[in-house]
Amino acid sequence: MDRRMRSLDELVGVFGALAHAAELGASRARRATDPILRARWLAIAAARAEHRERVAARIAALRGARPMRPGETNEPGGELARLLRADLATSHALAARCRRVARLATAVGDPESGALLERLGAEALGHAAELARALALHYAREARAAAQ
Repeated sequence: MDRRMRSLDELVGVFGALAHAAELGASRARRATDPILRARWLAIAAARAEHRERVAARIAALRGARPMRPGETNEPGGELARLLRADLATSHALAARCRRVARLATAVGDPESGALLERLGAEALGHAAELARALALHYAREARAAAQ
């Protein structure tokens, strides 16, 4: 039972990380001036919000109650490349955490949570790929502007 509670605690941690990442992505999308980058950030933020709700549903199935959503985040503004790198790191961290918790959940006899978190980890890596492309495009634009 103690291992099952640990698994549930880890699921709650993933829920909080997804909620925070979705809020940050939506905040960054609102401030982005490039429409393509704004669309990518919005799509990733929406996917993270959907993942958060899927994890919340799984927590509710295991515990009988949905977790509370974290409060609003106040993020200082910053340079576009720094924000893209930060979101890229967040996606990689979410993927790693989801995969780690998936292994734990599977080990304690909760294959449904394990399968859910494996899918979410794979999707987080997809988000990382999109952000890496956006970062590469940003650097290419900066290099072209500097060359002219």
